[in-house]
Amino acid sequence: MRGRSAVPFVASSSSEPVDALASARIDASSAGLGWPGVHVEVGYNPSWDVHDLTVRAHYLALNTDADALTFEALVDGRRREITLLPGQLWFCPAGASFTHRVQAPAGFAIVTIEPEKLLRVVGDDEERELRRAYSVDSPQLEHLVRALSAEAERGGPSGAMFVDALATALAVQVAGTFGVKAAPVVAARSGKLSRGALQRVLALIEAELGDGLTVERMAGVAELSAAHFARVFKGSLGVAPHQYVMRRRLERARQALEARDADILNVARRLGFSDQAHLTRLFRREFGVTPGAYVRNRAR
Repeated sequence: MRGRSAVPFVASSSSEPVDALASARIDASSAGLGWPGVHVEVGYNPSWDVHDLTVRAHYLALNTDADALTFEALVDGRRREITLLPGQLWFCPAGASFTHRVQAPAGFAIVTIEPEKLLRVVGDDEERELRRAYSVDSPQLEHLVRALSAEAERGGPSGAMFVDALATALAVQVAGTFGVKAAPVVAARSGKLSRGALQRVLALIEAELGDGLTVERMAGVAELSAAHFARVFKGSLGVAPHQYVMRRRLERARQALEARDADILNVARRLGFSDQAHLTRLFRREFGVTPGAYVRNRAR
C-alpha cells in the first residue's frame, strides 16, 4: 500500500505530531490491514534532517540498501558519526528523543511496536528500561522485520495469526536485545502447560477457530505472558500456537468440504482464512490436494 507515513512521530518539546517522513517514498505499509500493536512501512528517503524527535511507539529501522549508510546522530549530548551496514538496524524506545542528520539517500524498513503490546508479550514483573542502540547486528531481528515487510508488501495474505506470531517473536527479540527481561513464570516451570491450562486453551481454540485468535488471547486463558505461553505450548504439543491453530482450521475446513453443498469461499471466510487463495495454498500443502479437487473427488 503506497501513501504517506503513518509512524506516530512527535516533537519532544511540544508533543505535537510531526510528518517526519514527508519527503520519503512509502512503497508498502500495514496501515489499513488491521494489525494490532504493530505497524510496518517500507520505503526510500532521499535525506533526513530531524531534531529532538520522538515516537509514541518502540521504533526499529532496518537499512535495506545494498550499501552502508553513514549519518550524524546526537548521542549523549555529542554528535557522532553512525554507520549502518546493509542489514543492520537502529532502535529507539517509545518516548526517547533523537536527532539525526542523514544526507545520503536510503532504503528502509520500519517496524513500530506499541509499548502495551510489548508488555503483554514479555510481562512486566522485572521491567527494565529499553536502550536506544545503533548499528545493531541481529539476524533474528532482521529476519522478522523483513518477514513483516514482505507480508505488508503483499497486503497481508497469510492472515492475522501469522502476523501475530511474527509480532510476538519480534517483541521477544526487542526485549532481549534492548534491555527488557521477561520474568520467569512460576506456574509453568516444567516447560509445559498444566493440564487445566491446556484444556482451557484448547477449548478456546475450538470455540473461536474462525475468529481472530492471537497468542495473547490464548496466553490470557492460561494466565501466562504471551512469550512464556508460546514456549510452554510448544513444549506441551510440539508445535507453536499459530501452527496448531492453522492445523485445526485446515482440519475443520476439510470436514466442512465433505458436506454435499460445500462452498469453498464460504468455508475460507468462516474459518479465518484471508481469502480462498489463502485456504487453497495451505490446504494443498497440508493434504496434497486443492480444496476444489478434494470436493470433486468426494462427489465421485
